[in-house]
Amino acid sequence: MTSEETGIEQMTLEEIKAVARKKVKPEVWEWINGGTETEFTLQRNRLALEKIMLRLRVIHGLETANTNVKILGQTVETPVIVAPFANMGRVHPEAEIAIAKGAEKLGAMMFLGPVSSYSMKQIVEVVNTPIVWNGDPLKDREKLLTFIHQAEKAGCRAVGLCADDFMGIKIKDRLRALPKNISLSKEAIREIRKETSLPFFLKGIMTVEDALTAVEAGADAIVVSNHGGRVLDCCQASIEVLPEIVKAVHGKIEVLIDGGFRRGTDVLKALALGARGVLVGRPMCWGLAAAGAEGVARVLQMMTSELIRTMILTNVSDVSNVPRNVVVLT
Repeated sequence: MTSEETGIEQMTLEEIKAVARKKVKPEVWEWINGGTETEFTLQRNRLALEKIMLRLRVIHGLETANTNVKILGQTVETPVIVAPFANMGRVHPEAEIAIAKGAEKLGAMMFLGPVSSYSMKQIVEVVNTPIVWNGDPLKDREKLLTFIHQAEKAGCRAVGLCADDFMGIKIKDRLRALPKNISLSKEAIREIRKETSLPFFLKGIMTVEDALTAVEAGADAIVVSNHGGRVLDCCQASIEVLPEIVKAVHGKIEVLIDGGFRRGTDVLKALALGARGVLVGRPMCWGLAAAGAEGVARVLQMMTSELIRTMILTNVSDVSNVPRNVVVLT
């Protein structure tokens, strides 16, 4: 174990990021951290979060805060969720196994993408934490359903699809095409949803129209997401559209979110605006690169500890009941 790994529990997120950058190839670093074309969407995710203010409330006698929450039918110890990220074998030799072990240390949920160094079964078997399978919208319906049924058999606790993952992932001007994927219709989603008894979600929802379509098609949850700024340039930030989407679905489905989340303060902002949980991607990759499972666990621990501190300083006792007036939109 290196000195960097030994000291991971004292590192800040920026320090973890700096260590991670030294440990991966430049092209892998660009793949993890880059965004589409001008990277405007990538930047807007952060800018929009930074514009939301928190209201400091200190005369309340609150000494602790509860971060346990039920997401996709599973009770987890933090609303911070590990987002799906492809090809993690390029970041750390233990790849998704290390990510899962890191998530387990904090009792966190892990979303597993379709491109993994290990099988779903291998990952689920080594940890006692909820693993959720997040697939691609494949043209080949039979193949897609096979993957869903494999996820069920492996012990995944929910399944879903990246609805926005059909025009390819574009990092600056380099496009990674996804010719096997398609845009899903409401009818197709409804048919796919009927094929599993597990909770079913759609990721990549950025409009009221798509959110309501997801409800009508039978989804149990949606992830408000612009794919970390990796799909459409000049797109709104996820946090900007969250309130209108939450209002439109009116509690009929769970609403999760991702896009630029770095601190516990960011997480509380999303919860106050109606999200049930927050998916975090790039920081988990930094933790993985820096120190494997321990690095992932450190990122989760840091964000959850910051969340608890922020909750006490805003008079919030439970993540399942965060008042809207905790935040001020500027």
